Amino acid sequence: MTTILHTSDLAEHYLGMLKTQISNHPGTKPTLAVITGSSEAGPQAYIRRIVALGEHGGITIKTVDVTGPDESAFCQTVRELGVNSRIDGILVLFPLPDGISRDAVLAAISADKDVDCLHPLNLGKVTAGTPGFQPCTATGALMAAEYLAGDLRGKNCVIIGSSAVVGRPLAMRLLDQGATVSVVHIDTQDITSHCRNADVLFSAVGKARLVNKAWIKPGAILIDIGISYCPAEGRVVGDVDLESVDHIASAVTAVPDGVGPLTTCTLLANTAKSAFDRMGVSFTFPNLPVRDKRKPGR
Repeated sequence: MTTILHTSDLAEHYLGMLKTQISNHPGTKPTLAVITGSSEAGPQAYIRRIVALGEHGGITIKTVDVTGPDESAFCQTVRELGVNSRIDGILVLFPLPDGISRDAVLAAISADKDVDCLHPLNLGKVTAGTPGFQPCTATGALMAAEYLAGDLRGKNCVIIGSSAVVGRPLAMRLLDQGATVSVVHIDTQDITSHCRNADVLFSAVGKARLVNKAWIKPGAILIDIGISYCPAEGRVVGDVDLESVDHIASAVTAVPDGVGPLTTCTLLANTAKSAFDRMGVSFTFPNLPVRDKRKPGR
């Protein structure tokens, strides 16, 4: 039987450790500014989740609503938060309103408050193997993989998707763990043959049920990072066709309760690290508990 990993309990454990570390240094009071230019349901739901998890982790969340297509005003808000001594981290929710350039907004974010790890300086540190902030989604996926597979050293890890947000930083994090890494993408020839070699397969495409039993080898662990809305079912689904891979894959992360909560945990931990850096205090990223393999699933 294939284990379906839900991570809400793991996230609660992680955030409890984070809150304890913050409580031991009461002068830090980490604060994350979440900037949005949209009132749509998706971003607002994400903000509510960040607020709820922030409370568990001892992180204060400040929501900043910047409406309208004025790029100059949007970027000015980002820069003002960058010099605000009461703000430790800045998260800009994408997609941006029409008329506002992603590159312009990223350029306006102070690198030392870029807790989403999108600034070129922070991504460069990830590539060099000396990350300051941890790339959020990539680290969430890595945590899920290590929880399910244990030590990744020497394991064949294949990533579907080569974006700067997920695929590329994830490849670097896996290399840091000693894994053997392949990255496949839309131009890869015979992509399924590459994926069938994976001990751990990461999919970050956002194409519903792309990965089926023909793509995997028996016993593979599947880390489903992609998410898309299925109108016919009225819900979000992942890249993995769960019905197809059942009893073939050893484990697969749930969508949306898989990589997502661990991604948000990393975002909050980055915010705490920024606050600790400001105070000149050493910070340690929490770890997930070791999986009890006697339990068939969560």
